[in-house]
Amino acid sequence: MNLVIVESPAKAKTINKYLGNDYVVLASYGHIRDLPSKKGSVDPENNFKMEWEVDSFSKKYLKFCKRFSLAFF
Repeated sequence: MNLVIVESPAKAKTINKYLGNDYVVLASYGHIRDLPSKKGSVDPENNFKMEWEVDSFSKKYLKFCKRFSLAFF
């Protein structure tokens, strides 16, 4: 069995129809991580290193995806 994570529940349902029973498709309900809106999230002095953060809304869906993958894979 394979796991695919997409952004929206509608996409998950549609993609799951195409992939079949060998795949489980979950929705993350948007981006899991993003650049913070504060100044300095991209550091041009350090090879344009980016400072990422997990969106607070996405944390519960990220936990669900992680628990699901650990339980079934």
